[in-house]
Amino acid sequence: MKARVRTLSPVHIGSGETISPLEYFVDSGNGRFCLLNMNSLLNDVGFNRYRDVFIKEAGLTRNIRKIIPDESLLRKHILYSIPITGEARQSNYMEVKSFINSGNRPYLPGSSIKGAIVSALMYFALKELYKNSETRSEIINALNSGSYGRETDSKNNYEQLLNRVYDYLADNQENGPAQGKFTNLLDVSDSNYLSPEQSLQIEACKVEGSRKKSEIPIRYETIKEGIEVDIEITRKRCKYSEKKILEICHDFYQKVAKKDAINLPGEPYLIRVGQGATAFSTSFLLLAEELGIRNYPVKPPRTRKRLLDGALKKSLGFIQVKLL
Repeated sequence: MKARVRTLSPVHIGSGETISPLEYFVDSGNGRFCLLNMNSLLNDVGFNRYRDVFIKEAGLTRNIRKIIPDESLLRKHILYSIPITGEARQSNYMEVKSFINSGNRPYLPGSSIKGAIVSALMYFALKELYKNSETRSEIINALNSGSYGRETDSKNNYEQLLNRVYDYLADNQENGPAQGKFTNLLDVSDSNYLSPEQSLQIEACKVEGSRKKSEIPIRYETIKEGIEVDIEITRKRCKYSEKKILEICHDFYQKVAKKDAINLPGEPYLIRVGQGATAFSTSFLLLAEELGIRNYPVKPPRTRKRLLDGALKKSLGFIQVKLL
């Protein structure tokens, strides 16, 4: 079933790569973040006058402009130019975590959305199974021990719990390890590719809430708020329709947003993906708290990532999905 995704807050899904301060500059004319095509820059005859100092200083200098002060030369080799928030622009040059892309065209990977959906489905299934007196004690025991203990019994309990969850969600049974079977519940396609100039923005992010009250600065390429892409959600072995699956997600991620003290529009269907998701999105922590299970090994996060835009601190990763 076709669906449209709209970003409700900036989203970062990393490519695993970083952009070095030698690979970008902030245009003094328009204040935009400019990613350089380093191959074409290094092969430009105008670069020859800076070649020796580049070789000497590249490992030490954190700013390409200190090596190549000629901004007109840099402007000739811009791969793409995107907005950069005031907080990020005012700070020192530092590495930027790049957004996943293909040929420098960002997209939302279906695997990230699918993983977020499966987390919500597992939460829903366990909550429903808990209502049954025959499985209630099994759920309590498994969540108390988790999959983190070294004891074989603990791991077996957790594996058995996952099997029950899968059997509850699936319209037919399947042999094999429980964890691998969840990928067969549904498919989510990658989104269409986006223009970086129209969709990306550089955001400043700080991790708040550490014991020393320190804030660790991070820079991300993010897909901006309000960007829309199309995906396709296909139910496979899940017994619920695509619409019901998204209703389950909406209920779960509304609770996740509340835990993170985030106010979002109430329209369906809400999902959280990528950086900033927190343990509430990626574990059974929310369920364990609701059921009053105190020994669940995952603890509430002490820190949270916040994007900085002047005095406003925004969250990461919330999207809205609408069926077409």
